[in-house]
Amino acid sequence: MVFSEKKLQELKRLEKELSEVRREIDELEEERDRVEREIEELERKIDRLREKAERYREKRDRLNERVRELRELAEEHRERRDELNEEVQTYKKKRDRLNEEATQIARKAKEHVEKAKALRAKVERPIGEIRREIERLEREIETRSLSPEREERIAERLEKLREQLEYWKRAEKHSREADRLFSRADELREQANKYHELVLKTAEKANKHHEKMLEYYEQADKIREKADGYHRKYEELRFKIRSLQDRVRKLRSKAEELEQKIMEKRAEEKALEVRIRDLEKAAVDREKIEEIKEKLERGEKVSWEELQLLQQYGEM
Repeated sequence: MVFSEKKLQELKRLEKELSEVRREIDELEEERDRVEREIEELERKIDRLREKAERYREKRDRLNERVRELRELAEEHRERRDELNEEVQTYKKKRDRLNEEATQIARKAKEHVEKAKALRAKVERPIGEIRREIERLEREIETRSLSPEREERIAERLEKLREQLEYWKRAEKHSREADRLFSRADELREQANKYHELVLKTAEKANKHHEKMLEYYEQADKIREKADGYHRKYEELRFKIRSLQDRVRKLRSKAEELEQKIMEKRAEEKALEVRIRDLEKAAVDREKIEEIKEKLERGEKVSWEELQLLQQYGEM
């Protein structure tokens, strides 16, 4: 293969450029492979973090579901507590109304007691003696012949005795009324005591529901705190995943850029290879042309392909 000095220098230059391009391609491919390995490692890490985040999310959701159940139970106890507290207020009103009515009736009964005392204070002797004296004086009037003076004194005495008897009767009436009113007040207080017992029992039930409500709310708060902890961990992992995904996107962009550069360098390599082959072919063809020309000078026959080659290089 024969090259002119100029062609030889050009060939060397092209081979040097080709060697440099291939070196650059190797470096680019090595960098691309490194980036792709990093992308694969990051994607595996992202998958592991997603699995871990999913476990946190599942734990958070299970705990939040338990929180919802506990709060529903707490609300049921709260509603029952409020219903019972309303009953307590109703029983209190009835109790207080009965006690107030009993107090008013007892006050009236005391008024009758005072009236009875006042009337009895006017009775000078035991009522039995008064009745016996009235009976004696009435018999004396009916069975004996009395002087007008005696009969008048007896009539005056009977009037006074009958007045005291009337005081006693009226006192008895007030006493009976006082007893009736005291009895009614006792009945009302007994009814009030029953309502008071209902107040205590119902309030105790309401308090139990209140305690249950607080217990469920307290449990819910503790579990909510755990759920919030898992949620924070979940969000932390999601943040890390997003950061890694951003890194992956940047690396993919870099890998695409490297691939584009590799393609460009491959095209450059191909072009240099073509140019080198063209130079080498031209050198080979030049040798053949010289041989063909020598054959023609010697008067030897040449082939059609050899004539085509001479024509291609303008040697005919």
